[in-house]
Amino acid sequence: MSILALAAIGGGTGMQVAGTLKEGKQAEKIAEARAAIDLKNAEATRKTSVEEAKIRGERGRRLLAEQQGAAAAGNIRINVGSPLVIAAQTRADIAKDIGFGLERGRAQSDFYRSQAALEIATGKAARKKSKWDAISQGIGGFGSMAFMGTQGGMWGKGANRDAYLAKKHGI
Repeated sequence: MSILALAAIGGGTGMQVAGTLKEGKQAEKIAEARAAIDLKNAEATRKTSVEEAKIRGERGRRLLAEQQGAAAAGNIRINVGSPLVIAAQTRADIAKDIGFGLERGRAQSDFYRSQAALEIATGKAARKKSKWDAISQGIGGFGSMAFMGTQGGMWGKGANRDAYLAKKHGI
């Protein structure tokens, strides 16, 4: 077993370890980028639902004004009886519609925030796993080097130790 062969094994192991660590860092960076996108989507969803609620509120006010205008045009008193009940029901429907829109937006925003947290956790787990994988690869490579060195007579009582020493000392 030559020093060159052991160096090749050691170099290959080092490259595997470095590659594994780099993969873990890249996985974490990708997860962070995905989380950032999810957080932007959460904020955009929240803003959109608030804007939609404002639009629904304005449409509702216009509907109420139209109802009151139609009643007044028909010489119906709008502050008593059926027109009053209709207006109250319309206000309740508008409030419910706005509430559902805001709730839908909040739920979607919460979903995106949960996805972001999951992405971050997944990235951290991938990086942690890559560290353990790299340690395992390093131990395996060192073990292979030690075994091959021993078998080749480089150190210890390997199978070819006597032949190695005889050759080394010209015997």
